[in-house]
Amino acid sequence: MLRKVQTLVLASIAAVSAMTFIACDDEIDQSSRYTFKGELISTYLENNPEQFSNFTAILRQAKIGKDAERSGSILKTLSTYGSYTCFAPTNEAVEAYLQEQYEKSQQGERTGIDSPYLEDLSDSMALEIAKNHIIERGYKTTDINEGAFPMNTMNRRFTTVEFIPNEQGRVYPVLNNSAKIIEQDLEKENGYVQVVDAVLNPSNKLLHELIGSQEGFSLFNEAIMATKLDTLLAKYHLQYIENGVVTEYDGTMDAKEVFGIALDSEASASPYPKEYKQKYTVLIEPDELFHSKGINNINDLVAFAEKWYGTAAKGDYTNPENALYKFIAYHIIDRQLLYSSSTGPGGFIMENYENENYNSKVNLNQNFDSYEYYETMLPYTMIKVTKPYTNDQLKKEIVINYAQDGGTRIINPEMQEHINVIVERSGTTKKKYPSLADFDQNALNGIIHTIDRIIVHNEDEIAGNIFNERIRIDLSAAFPELTNNGVRWDLSTPGIVVVTYIPPTFCKGLEVLNTDTEIFYFRPHATGLGSYANYQGDEFIVEGKYDFRYRLPHVPEGVYEIRFGYPRGYYRGVCQFYVDGKIAGIPVDLRWKVEPKADEAVGWVSYDGLNDDEIKQQDQAMRNRGFMKGPASIVLEADNEGTMRDSEQSIRKIVGTYRLNKGDHWMRFKDVSENSTGVMKQFDQDYIELVPTGVINNPLKPEDIY
Repeated sequence: MLRKVQTLVLASIAAVSAMTFIACDDEIDQSSRYTFKGELISTYLENNPEQFSNFTAILRQAKIGKDAERSGSILKTLSTYGSYTCFAPTNEAVEAYLQEQYEKSQQGERTGIDSPYLEDLSDSMALEIAKNHIIERGYKTTDINEGAFPMNTMNRRFTTVEFIPNEQGRVYPVLNNSAKIIEQDLEKENGYVQVVDAVLNPSNKLLHELIGSQEGFSLFNEAIMATKLDTLLAKYHLQYIENGVVTEYDGTMDAKEVFGIALDSEASASPYPKEYKQKYTVLIEPDELFHSKGINNINDLVAFAEKWYGTAAKGDYTNPENALYKFIAYHIIDRQLLYSSSTGPGGFIMENYENENYNSKVNLNQNFDSYEYYETMLPYTMIKVTKPYTNDQLKKEIVINYAQDGGTRIINPEMQEHINVIVERSGTTKKKYPSLADFDQNALNGIIHTIDRIIVHNEDEIAGNIFNERIRIDLSAAFPELTNNGVRWDLSTPGIVVVTYIPPTFCKGLEVLNTDTEIFYFRPHATGLGSYANYQGDEFIVEGKYDFRYRLPHVPEGVYEIRFGYPRGYYRGVCQFYVDGKIAGIPVDLRWKVEPKADEAVGWVSYDGLNDDEIKQQDQAMRNRGFMKGPASIVLEADNEGTMRDSEQSIRKIVGTYRLNKGDHWMRFKDVSENSTGVMKQFDQDYIELVPTGVINNPLKPEDIY
């Protein structure tokens, strides 16, 4: 099945190669040009000089390509075959931008613009500006949910979008917190023009620089500098080390060579990550919020932090044991998270995600809360992020550390103001805080979100309340590299099932233990009772005589039942599980309808016609065998309301019960199938569950089927 999908991928890539050639090689393929009957984006801009003459001049000056004879302008690109989104700033917008950037340069800021006149603009800056305004796929604003456009611009930067009403109540899309789309969805022969009232200028600052430039973050910034966590927030390009040689992988290198992909392997024919970057999300309390709680200077903040994190390494702010260090580290998440996943890679949770085969509004039943778990830079801690659809007051919000019982349960009364923390939309931030009227959240290596409460980590509250539940984590959420480098929930390639090869050293929490292990990520795709049965539509497929392991997410210390969620299939093979290097039970045959004993061992039966007591008995009988059905909250077929619980393929294997102390814990998976020569085997994992035993054994509130 994987090979068939990969063949489809390669065929589709070949079919659209003319469209993608410019993006890959930065050269104009003149053969891709043809005669259009309608108006092109380029001719539309040229035919309206009273509105776009300045922008047209920039596009004409912006040359791309390494070969001087074949190089052309981006304006010529917009007259070629393909589909584009062009954010077209008006003449007034370009003039205002040049004047503003010139004034900043006169004040010592590096803007690259030393004159307010268009004729003085350098070729490099023309190219920079032009690339920020072109996406190599056509989008209407009606295709976009709040969050960001699914594909990056030609400059490899995302474009955020919010829908904000003006004083008359008319709603406009606002891009990057600054540019309003004043004329929407002008359809042309080769894409769409979106007319904007300001030049898009995503910051080239790193996160610590961007935070430091915002007047309203002065106290948080002072704490970052005192703890020297600014050095962490300066990371961007990751380094690949082999045989003592350090290389910065920036996407222009041949990944097959960098990551040691064998040229004759299945992986060599698959798409693979084109970038290898580190990005972060920083949650920040603005100065006004601190002041409202009596925190007016760094000494007040230190005293507040010591109340929650203790006085170890007092005064030594760079020490990871210091309270101020811990306070700031808990605000930093190990990946870039946009407000919404309508962008593809990078949403806090999966919402408004839709491709040709998968729709999160259908598949992730909104009669239940949606959630995700992310590790922070405070060692061995996580936050929980929730879209609480079941809470009428909060169902439209992104909430961090949402409490049990609909947000009402509190263990420590002093934590009342430090849980149920709302992530604020950027438009809300600019309106709410006068000092952040020019709020810019998009750094080169991550994103800033303001929050409405001061967030702290309290072990008792986290373990006894927030995380005192069945913790279900999609496997793709376990590896920040997939989010940071455009792999998870990819939406960049339409119309096909995208399969991305994951090089063996790409994810730091994933270790390949033999050379015959090849790992692939399937982006969300069509689900069904008799076909794919996946939690968030995506899955990991491992081919070969595999042997690999990954680090479990850092949950609070305690005793957990570990469950492995997977879809059974014809080629799954036999796996031996290990936890922390020790064998976990007997080998498990993961196949379906191939080996009768494997089907019998699982004990799956249909519940059609059974009453509630009989269903409970069957569930218990299946648990006694070490298996569970899939969750009933995940819809596979909307027409008949079929869920993962109704699917014969969707299975949870109970690996065992383990005490997870503070530190790293690893699960290992080894193929122990016999007679495997020449037989394709695929190990498949969808999600993992870490369930406190108190949740399972609670007689007053038994674990539900969802």
